[in-house]
This record gives sequence, C-alpha cells and structure tokens, in this order.
Amino acid sequence: MVESIARNQNNVVVAASLNRVLNPQGFTRVGQLGQTVIPGISLATADFLFQPLSNVVDQQNVLLETRIAQNFANRRERVDAQTVQSRLRNRETVENPFLANRVERNLRALEARFGITTSEPQTPFASAFERPQLRETFASETAGLTVDGSLTQILENRVSVAANSTLNFSNIIVGNSPAVPETVLVRLDNSQRIGDENTLTPAQGRLVLNGNTLASGVAHELSLADFQNLQYAADEFENLDYLSVVGVNRTAGTRSDVVVTAIGTSSTGAERFIRDGVERYEYIANTEANAAIPRATIDFTGTFVNGDALADINAGILTVSVTQAGDTSNEGTNLIQQSSGNTLDVSFGSRTATDGIVVNVRALDSTIEITDIRVTFG
Repeated sequence: MVESIARNQNNVVVAASLNRVLNPQGFTRVGQLGQTVIPGISLATADFLFQPLSNVVDQQNVLLETRIAQNFANRRERVDAQTVQSRLRNRETVENPFLANRVERNLRALEARFGITTSEPQTPFASAFERPQLRETFASETAGLTVDGSLTQILENRVSVAANSTLNFSNIIVGNSPAVPETVLVRLDNSQRIGDENTLTPAQGRLVLNGNTLASGVAHELSLADFQNLQYAADEFENLDYLSVVGVNRTAGTRSDVVVTAIGTSSTGAERFIRDGVERYEYIANTEANAAIPRATIDFTGTFVNGDALADINAGILTVSVTQAGDTSNEGTNLIQQSSGNTLDVSFGSRTATDGIVVNVRALDSTIEITDIRVTFG
C-alpha cells in the first residue's frame, strides 16, 4: 500500500515541481544536504515499518523535487524552432557571415580558397557540354536561311564579372566578322535547365540597351551598332548566363553560325581585406564545369601608384597569383611580356586548369585600390 501511494504521489510531484522550476517561488527543503532525523524512529529497523506514512511520502517527494531541480540547473538554454523564427522576424544581426550564406556556397568558397581537391567539378555551374543550341534559341528566326561562316561574330568564349557590375559588349567582342551582317540576333538564357525536356530558363542577369532592359529567354534582332552598344548587368549572386548570337543577312538569305558566350558572376567581387597584416584582394572566377582553361586574362580597374597594375607589379608593390579553383597547387604563370597596363595574361602551361580560377592580389602600398576585376578565360 505504501509503495502504491508513493508511486501515485510521485506523478503529482513531477507536475508540481516542474512548475516550480520553470516559475520558481522558493523551495522549502529542496537542496538540503543534511540527513533528516525523525524523533522516536529507530534507524536500525526498516523505515517503512516505523516511519509514519506521511513522512515516507514527504521525504520521497523532497528527493524527487531535488533531482528535478538539479537536472534543470545543468541544462543549457535550448534553441528551438520558435526561437529561430522569432529571431528571423526580428531580423537580428548574424555575427558570423558564413552563417548568413547557404551551405553550398560556403563549401564552394572554402574549396576554392584552401585548395580542397575532389573528383567532382570545382564549380556550381552546368557542364560546358550543355550550352544552348541553335534549335533552342533561334529556330524560327533562322528558318530558311543558309549558313555563311563569314557572318560569324568573333566573341570571347567565357568571361567572369563581379556581382552587381556592368559588362560592356566592347569587352567581349574580339573583332569584327569578315562580312558585315545586316542585323544580329541576340538572346540571354540561364545555364540552369528544368524538367524532362531540359528546357532553358530565364537569365539572372540582364541585357541593357540605352538604359532599357531586353527580356531574357526570347530572341531580339538588333542593328549591328545596337549590338555593339549592348551591356550585361550582372545579378548580385553567383550565377552563369549564356549569351547566344547569330549574324543575319536577310537580303541574301544567309546567317552565321551561332556563337555562345558564358558570362559568370562572381560573388566575391574585388573586396579589400587584411591577412597577415597585408592588404589583399581575392576574386573567385567560376565558369562552366568540364571547361578547360589553358590561359586567362585578368583586367584590373582602380588606382595604382605607378599608373597601372603592371607598373606596380614591376615595382614590387603589387603581387598577383592565379591558381586553379579547388587546386591551389596548379598555379598559373604570369606572362609579363604579353601583359600591358591593367591587363595581365596568365598561362597554365601543360597542366590546364578546369572549371575556374582564383585570383589573389597583395597590395604592399596603401595607395593601391582595386575597384573591379574581370576575368576572361582563354
């Protein structure tokens, strides 16, 4: 009977003591370490035979409450879903910048920065083998036209720009086509595809002509002058868009081959930071997966002590190193003879880089300030 009463009483004590722990109003005996001696009771005989039933239950309740209080005292604050949601609603500042990023983005940044090499591509972008085809971009616009290779536009194959920056088409047009087209077809799509049909999706960046944005995912037929004046406005996040171009002479019923330029957006930009007491810049330029990069061109914009980046490099106050993204042991060679002004050429020799590169800059003079970096992949 004593055991049954004590067991039932314990259930009541658990509920009562939880309320006291979470909203304490004071415990009368909890936490006392001394032995409680009941007058007139012999310690040499069984407690349950001589102690009054109320004292037995009371002592068990005190012990139970003490254990519950100890468990709560040692428990750390719990962060639950409600707490997280409250912090998000109140928009509390995240002290660690890595916590503000997606996990995948943090991994890519760490892989590129510290040279973690895996068998997988070191880029978040689609494979170079999944570029848009003419049948996907200009099927109806080029129907009935025959191919004239002399109309083919000469453009850069791959380029990387900083987030929220603007790329003038004059920087990706290598030269004029042998024959002058009457018009030029242009279209901008994203590298990510969807569905079983592997359908192209709208671009993240924007084509801008004279301040007006051209819709992505559709063909635009422009004059040659307008095509040359186009701009690409990069998105704020890491991204890869495809620019597809076809030159057209409708009078002659001809068209060029389709030319595609991969325009990647780097989320790192050209931000200044301090490491080992030296001012540095770091630019991570990812491009298509499975893309071979034998050479790269780095264009700097900013303020330099001796007039331009190359002059400061030769003066020893600016150093630039270029490595393969995800493999810092594969370092490119600066081709000073082919470089000039703010443009630096880099070769990877027989060990071709893939997927992307990392540009590390050390400024040994505080006057140097780099405001933009653009990478063109050879």
